[in-house]
Amino acid sequence: MGGILDNAIFQLILVIIGIWAFWKFCTFAKKFSLPGKVKLATYIITGIGVVFFNWLFSSAKQGMGAQVVLTNPKLMAIAIITSLCMVLLFSFALMAETKA
Repeated sequence: MGGILDNAIFQLILVIIGIWAFWKFCTFAKKFSLPGKVKLATYIITGIGVVFFNWLFSSAKQGMGAQVVLTNPKLMAIAIITSLCMVLLFSFALMAETKA
């Protein structure tokens, strides 16, 4: 599996598919409307999440060493999934209309 992921054309295709999927999600989110307080709470949660992830990975790298953090598939899977959830939450709140 590592061989196909090192292919530049395959990586480019993955990036294009990711951009297309994100674009579709944002056009889907435009159909919704959220109250201003919900959007504000989402922005605050996103800001706290960014600070928390930054602290988590800097302390993990200092405690275990960068090589252990980068080669730990469970930690990397958790980080990628939670980061993706944060991005989707933020983009949904950003793209949704604000209720008056």
